[in-house]
Amino acid sequence: MASNAEAIYLASPVWLQNLLVTGMGYRLFQKRYTGLYHHLLQQARDAREWTPAQRETWQNQQLHRMVRHCRNAIPYYQRLFAEHGLHENDITALSDLHKIPPLDKQTVRENAEELRHAGEKPWLVQHTSGSTGTPLALGVNEHTYKLAMALVVDHEESHGVPFGARRATFAGRMVQPPDNMSPPFARYNRAENQRLYSAYHLNDQTFDWYRRDLDRFQPRELIGYPSAISELASCYLRSATEPKFQPKAIVTNSETLLDWQREKIESVFNCPVFDYYGTAEYLVFAGQDQSGLYRTNPLLGIAEVCTSEQQPDSGPILATTLTNTCMPILRYRIGDTATLESPRAPGSGPVSILKAINGREDDYIQTPDGRRLGRMDHIFKGVRGIREAQIIQTAPDHCTVKLVPEGLLEPSDSDTIRANFRKRVADAMVLTIEPVESIPRGRNGKFKNVIGMDGIDHGY
Repeated sequence: MASNAEAIYLASPVWLQNLLVTGMGYRLFQKRYTGLYHHLLQQARDAREWTPAQRETWQNQQLHRMVRHCRNAIPYYQRLFAEHGLHENDITALSDLHKIPPLDKQTVRENAEELRHAGEKPWLVQHTSGSTGTPLALGVNEHTYKLAMALVVDHEESHGVPFGARRATFAGRMVQPPDNMSPPFARYNRAENQRLYSAYHLNDQTFDWYRRDLDRFQPRELIGYPSAISELASCYLRSATEPKFQPKAIVTNSETLLDWQREKIESVFNCPVFDYYGTAEYLVFAGQDQSGLYRTNPLLGIAEVCTSEQQPDSGPILATTLTNTCMPILRYRIGDTATLESPRAPGSGPVSILKAINGREDDYIQTPDGRRLGRMDHIFKGVRGIREAQIIQTAPDHCTVKLVPEGLLEPSDSDTIRANFRKRVADAMVLTIEPVESIPRGRNGKFKNVIGMDGIDHGY
């Protein structure tokens, strides 16, 4: 909300806050789920059945069309293509994508005006900041925005949750001031049959209210940050209670879903977790299937993973829009990393399946010998009773694990964590385990599970 609207909301009684939330919900509903949306949702459903050949043919055609648009209408690309001697007919297939030099955030910031199509008004302007806090303002057209909305709905539908089913959301929304510990800790968006729960107020003292409210609401789906839903599951475990509702699926997003979080959530709610990955720039969408693999959607954009000889199965993601003619971004280094299903040689081109999303590029532990290690949650394998955990690299040869245990941290648990850590880094680094009562969130209430040396420099 804008500052004035937020002030009015916070000064209003709860009944009026619910009306304001619903009013905003109807406004967003009209922007997201009307007109062109219905065609795009059907297209998303149809694309699930495409063969690899159909998928490649579609993406080849859309890529060539986008490159032609960039050469004809986008000043930045007109200059870039001229400098590299590129014509749109040089890029007619996915295998030609490597000819376009990658984009980084700084380049986009410095050339934002030249990347915009002067003849097209944005449907919305998406503001992103990332780890540096320096904002990007990205113009997005209606097609791209509504397609992104359709892809989330399609992901939910494919896992048994129909549009409009009762949905409990645990994300970064501040439904009331953080120092107001009086219930209710949720507001209702009637437009989408959605109950918005505050992740900021959930603890052992307030959990009984959350438990009773969820039992009354009977959500068909839980959706939100993995850390928030994992904490909800922990509250059930610590209170020795069980949910009196049965969700069809749990959908997580916006943070890296860790294996121990998945295990805890699925055991408490007795249903599977299906994570999805989307970018704030509306460039890539990838949802987990029944096997746990992330399938990149062919309609929205193209994903590449920049592997290396040292790490042939993982690396940074490059993303290319296939739809956003308003501000086209080609081969954009978005700052996230992923692991592939199987190793690939450097420069092997676009991918359609990802084994795991590893988080930000600075969410790595770098060993003194130069190795970069992501997805460090493996060090907690075999340890029960973890409420939250965060790994921080404090020096080139030292890491600290901040651990919030469910109860007392057993010596055997510390030994297991240290042994698992040594399996990953050998004797190159020293590990300190620091039990704490809580771990602070970052921007928008998101939880960061690994803070590398770069993350510390960025002032997380």
